[in-house]
Order: sequence, then C-alpha cells, then structure tokens
Amino acid sequence: MEGEGKVHFIRNVPDGAVTFSPKDRYLFCTGGCDGRVHLYSARSASILQRYALTNPGFSRNTSAVKFTCDGRKILATISSRLAAIDVETGTQVQCYDDCSWSNAKTGLAIDPFCWYSAVCVKVNGKGLTMIDLRMRLPVLVTPDLHISTVTDVVFLTNSWPWAHSEKTLLTASDDGHSKVVTFDGKPLVDVTAGSTLTSIAATPGPFDAMADFGFSSVVMFGGPEVLGYIPDVGIQESLREHGSAAVSSVRYNSSGSTLYTACSKGVVRRYRRYPHNHVYLGEVYRHHSKITDMAISCYDEFLVTSSERTFGIMKLGSPNHGVTEYCELT
Repeated sequence: MEGEGKVHFIRNVPDGAVTFSPKDRYLFCTGGCDGRVHLYSARSASILQRYALTNPGFSRNTSAVKFTCDGRKILATISSRLAAIDVETGTQVQCYDDCSWSNAKTGLAIDPFCWYSAVCVKVNGKGLTMIDLRMRLPVLVTPDLHISTVTDVVFLTNSWPWAHSEKTLLTASDDGHSKVVTFDGKPLVDVTAGSTLTSIAATPGPFDAMADFGFSSVVMFGGPEVLGYIPDVGIQESLREHGSAAVSSVRYNSSGSTLYTACSKGVVRRYRRYPHNHVYLGEVYRHHSKITDMAISCYDEFLVTSSERTFGIMKLGSPNHGVTEYCELT
C-alpha cells in the first residue's frame, strides 16, 4: 500500500479558489486574480491548461470555482458574473450577469447528482441565486436570508431530516447563523453558532447511514473555532487546536472518517472522526500565510491548498477506489 507523500509547493501562481474534478483522479482547477481558471494535474504537480473568463467589469478576481458533477464543465464567479466553461475546449458555454457576490472568496455549490443545478451567493451577499444551466437566466433569486455576508453554501441530500421530498441547501454567514433552505428559497431551520462562520463540511453519504455503528451524521463549521452540529441535537463539539487563528476551510474525505482544517496562519490539521467526537491527529503541513481554500481529490489520493501566490499539493496515500483500492479496519 502506497504511503503518504511529502508536500509539494507550486509558487508564483495566481492563488484563490481550488476544486477537484469529481470524475478525474488527478485533475483540479484553480481561480485567482488574473481573470482565468487554471487546470492542473495533481499527479505531476504541473499546469495543463489556462482558460480566460470574459468579464465586463474591472475586477479580475475569480472568487469561486466548481466542477459540475459530470466533470464536463467548470463554473466560476468573476466580479458579479457566473460563467460555465467546457473542460475539454475552454469555451465559455453559458454566462449569467449580475447574479453573484463580488468578493475575494464567495460561496458556490454544485448539486452532486444533477449536472445542471448550481447555487451561488447573490449580488448583495445576503441571499442565494439558483441556477439551472439549461436556462439562460437564473431560476430564482431568494430574499435576504442573513443580515451579513453568506460565506459558504453546500447541497444536502434529501436523506437529511429537514425536507425528505426535496433537495436542501445549507448556508454559513458572517452573522454567526447557518440556515437550511429549500431549492425554492424557503428557510427551514436556523442554526445559531454565536460566532462568524466561514466554511461548511457535512459528513458524506446518506444521513445517519452509520448509525448502527454509533456514528451520527454531523455538520462541521469553520470559524474562530470548528463547531460540530448534529440535527435535532445542536452544537455538540468545539475543536480549538488552531488557537487564535480563524479556520478558513473544513473538508471531510470521501468516507467521512477524516476531517481536515485549514486556518489563517497557514496550517493544515487532521482529525479522526469517532462516534461522539473528533480526535486531533496533528499538523499535516504549513504555508507561510493564510490558506484561502482547500480540496481533496475524489479518491482521497491528494490534498490541495491555496495560499498567497502558492499552492500546496500532498499525496495522502493510495486511492480508495479502483484496482489499487484499500480500506482501513478500525
């Protein structure tokens, strides 16, 4: 079984948002301050292609990037515009003006089971814009959901307890609240964290799929501390190993067994998930400055982080799927 590798830093690159393809083991995409999206291979730690984004404004900052669930398109926000780009040709196939929040980093989510459904933070930063990529205009712009900026948004499957018959979204905001919202913009639940929220990571898979083994599905929020929330129970856990540094990104691996956090002091940390808590395993590696985004490849082989004009790439181990598949017995 192949072990963990050393971190490799790619320097002097436009840093910003980062995301892995859900279909390609090694392909990841980044956006930065140069008005382009960049495709890299994690295996060779090299750039493959650059695609320019058309932008009517002066801002060139690409504040969010995501692959659609079929891996064929990249969605990117630049200024207040959301653009869809064909991965193979680099052609901009769809564009939505005045629909997204213009900031250094913003929330953008892709439906993991439907290639044409996406959600971004709306222009004033306090609500959501629902996108159907088959249509030329946004499906819906919600009323304001928060009194401050929405910092992150994720899709939840209909197995989560709030709306069994439809897909739901979970937001995080600077106002210290997280809200469960239906795809038609109806708020269902308001979770009060009491501090700024910056990032969301929900345990993968169906809700409480591992309940027979004592594992509850949980949502982890990044902020001044990492908070663990269990539906119908509340905030149950607080992780504070990062000290005074704010946590900018939280991510689970594909099985939900390991949690990774990245903070404003440039440190990536790792936790092991147990039935009732997360146990700190230690630092993974460090950047010299704040980490702005983090992503894990679809087979848990690679971890990528974005910092000031630098990307960190680390091989976590063998893939958890395919001809070299392995698993852990705990």
